[in-house]
Amino acid sequence: MLRTHEASGPAPHLPRPVVEGGRVALPSRCRLLERMVEETAGSAGKQRLTLVNAPTGYGKTATIADWLGEDSEGPLPVHWVHCSRREPHTLWDELIDALTSRSDYVSREGADPVSTVMRLARGLHTAVTLVIDDFQHATSAETDMALAELSAESSLLTLVIIGRGVTLLDGPLVSATTRVRLIGVDDLSLTPEEALELTRSLGVPESPSLETALDRTEGWPLAIRAALNLGADGLYIDTAEGRVWADSPAAHGFDPLANLNAFAMASLEIMTAAAKQVVLAAAQIDFLSVTQIRSIVGGDDIAVEETLNYLTEHGFLMEVTSTGLAEYRCHRSVRAPFADYAVGAIDAIERKRLYSNRAHEIAATAPFTAFRLFCAADEFEAAEITLAQNFTTITDEVDGAMRALRSLSEEVLLEHPTLTAALLFLENPRVGVAPSRLNFLLRVWQLGLQRRLPAGAATAPGPIHLQLLCEAMVLNRVLGNLEDAEAYMQHIEGRLSPDHVPALPIPGGSDAEAPAVLTGNGSLSVFYREVAATALSVGDFGRARRNLKRLRRRSERKMSTPWHGFPHASTRTVTDAESGGNWLLAALSELAFTDTIDGHIRRAGELVHEYDEIVASTTAKAPGISWVGIEIARAHLAQESRDPASLALAVDRLAPIADRLEPWPLLLIAEAASIRDTRGTEFALAHLASGLEDTEGRAPIPKAWFKYVVNFEAVLNSSIGNLARSEELLSEVPADEAIFRLERARLALFSGNDVDALLIAQSVGDPGATKRQRVDRRMITAVAAWGCDRPTDAINSLALAVALIDKYFLPAMLVSVPFEQLRELAVAARDAGACDIVDALDAIPEKSRAYRYEQLTEMELRTLAAISEHRNANQAAASLFITAGTVKKHLAAVYKKLGVRDRDAAILRAGRMGILDGLPEQTD
Repeated sequence: MLRTHEASGPAPHLPRPVVEGGRVALPSRCRLLERMVEETAGSAGKQRLTLVNAPTGYGKTATIADWLGEDSEGPLPVHWVHCSRREPHTLWDELIDALTSRSDYVSREGADPVSTVMRLARGLHTAVTLVIDDFQHATSAETDMALAELSAESSLLTLVIIGRGVTLLDGPLVSATTRVRLIGVDDLSLTPEEALELTRSLGVPESPSLETALDRTEGWPLAIRAALNLGADGLYIDTAEGRVWADSPAAHGFDPLANLNAFAMASLEIMTAAAKQVVLAAAQIDFLSVTQIRSIVGGDDIAVEETLNYLTEHGFLMEVTSTGLAEYRCHRSVRAPFADYAVGAIDAIERKRLYSNRAHEIAATAPFTAFRLFCAADEFEAAEITLAQNFTTITDEVDGAMRALRSLSEEVLLEHPTLTAALLFLENPRVGVAPSRLNFLLRVWQLGLQRRLPAGAATAPGPIHLQLLCEAMVLNRVLGNLEDAEAYMQHIEGRLSPDHVPALPIPGGSDAEAPAVLTGNGSLSVFYREVAATALSVGDFGRARRNLKRLRRRSERKMSTPWHGFPHASTRTVTDAESGGNWLLAALSELAFTDTIDGHIRRAGELVHEYDEIVASTTAKAPGISWVGIEIARAHLAQESRDPASLALAVDRLAPIADRLEPWPLLLIAEAASIRDTRGTEFALAHLASGLEDTEGRAPIPKAWFKYVVNFEAVLNSSIGNLARSEELLSEVPADEAIFRLERARLALFSGNDVDALLIAQSVGDPGATKRQRVDRRMITAVAAWGCDRPTDAINSLALAVALIDKYFLPAMLVSVPFEQLRELAVAARDAGACDIVDALDAIPEKSRAYRYEQLTEMELRTLAAISEHRNANQAAASLFITAGTVKKHLAAVYKKLGVRDRDAAILRAGRMGILDGLPEQTD
């Protein structure tokens, strides 16, 4: 349908509006619609049937009269025919009277009126326009089809039909054979700009109440008149140009919104009981089906038709069609006051029945709306099934889903854990939600899953078995039960194809209709994401990437698929394309996070860039807290790139959710690694220790990330020579994991045991190792082989390590082995033409370099401890029962082994290395 206000565009300088009868119109609109009708009237070979179809209050008759007039004898005669409710069949007799004098055909008495009109039309010898007004009184299938046929009988005949409702004239059965120009509500409504211009032309003072009232009218001229109270002489005065605002005492009580509400309530008073019941029901839900209307009216089809005709013709209900099925919504101008009135007028049980019936009707096409209605109807089993099958679709609507879920009692949440899962999903990213609230929901969720899955995956399958298994997987991952989470993950992944997820019947629906919710497509995105997150937590990078790529492909397909709009019954606000954009960000974020942990920082950086580009160019927003991964990746990329600003950005963005940030240890590692580069290894270790000890407002170290913390702390301790602490850390972790085997190889390397370091490092193969570990193995192997006097092997290993460092962008790996030995090897490798990292090594700040210190003998340790206590060689010698000269000799050896020049520096370094810890106290 042509929307005239879109065609006309804005009109900033409109003349004073015409306000008369039931019509509010603007001259700019009149001119445009007049052109439409002029193209119709008397134009041979062009459109000759115009239908003006809209409820009361749109100024249809007055507008057509302004355009065409009522001159039945002019050069382009216009003849008006008015239909009557009492005598609908007199239409054809009046048409005979209108055409007889202009036709060569002579009608016969007693002939069929319809056939006579057709013959008169074929015999026309002059152009004529017939305007049939109030056609709603005469419309029927037969009449509509006959008029469509009449419009084609002669090029000299133009039909303009005006009505508040028709049977077939506005449908495809007529338009398939007859060209019909339809002027409807959209064309006759005022745009917001036009409504505002009207109020300004009248001089009505602007106010928030006026703005809200005009918005609710949806451009309905009658409702605009009611809101402005144009008939009130106390508010307006008549001038030569029309009525204008009068600044009288009555104006101080002017409230457009109250006027609109009064219009609604007055309209309610004159309705029949059946019409009142239907319109109040429509005000309670978004759309009302004919089936529900029939149930409300409780009569036969005639009663339903009469009720519908009254409500639609008077504008209180607006018809909306989809797939050929008519449904109805309450007009916004009256909906709010009707809804408020319905609270006391409709019994609570009846209201829930209304919600339930509607939800069952639309569960397959509008699951979000159905979910809200099921919750409002207290049908929580149906709500949970709908949510389970459409988890992504429903939680995309954050505010609407949150309102429905927050109203649920603890017992409901216990009985239906999927509802709790959705509430947690939506609450978790909200900064204002207290940790105690999240912990409460987590506990309720855990208890609910224990009820529903008493035997875990072996529990007999129910309607939402796969969804509950996915929730159990996530819960076990969050609680640190990684073995159980992994078992659930392996069970779930093979069942994620939509073909394997059957449509589920909604309990309580009609057995005859058996409506079913959508298949797993509405939940598939979150399934992929959670399986990937679980795989990542157990170190299964291949499975994580596989599912994240599936998520990415699915999101991109949703974005690229042509958008056909929401079903009319839907109250969704997030389109499929928008949802695809949001979940694409989730996929990119988790992929970047995966690459960061795996050690492919270069690819993580590319994903960070792509993520930022999408955020900058669209309104997409990653759902839940799936954006956390991109900020962790940004932090590690910034650390490797020596970009403190980007690191600070990531830290600042993550700070508001620090109390629930699951991978917080990885952010702490990035911070400490950056500090090592700028301030030295000792400060990095201090920052790490402080962060680990600062548990206030922060979750314990999740089991999935614990090994990375142990590994990094061991690296730092080995780098400053605190080998005892590294040994202690490694004694408490599994010896067979690749990450810890490499750390033992590094410990041997820093201990000066190159042979053991080489053997242990070579025992770790690439299969199953992360990219970072592959670099680490080659770096340790290279330095250890150099110490074992195997220069060829050392150079080859270093060349391979450098190639991987460049490929994955891991420059910080150059500080993971003893600096002096690595530099000697690097010079040899450069001379051999294998690789050149000498300049890169020389650029490493001295305080950040890793040094291999010789082990102190027991006597050297005792001497250093004594000098640190007594600060005097003679007193230290006395406490050790040796001479002062012997003390000085031992101290000289200590200085050389620790790489320092004096006593204070030796004490400081020994303290940071922890080598004095645990020594027995000196006695006099």
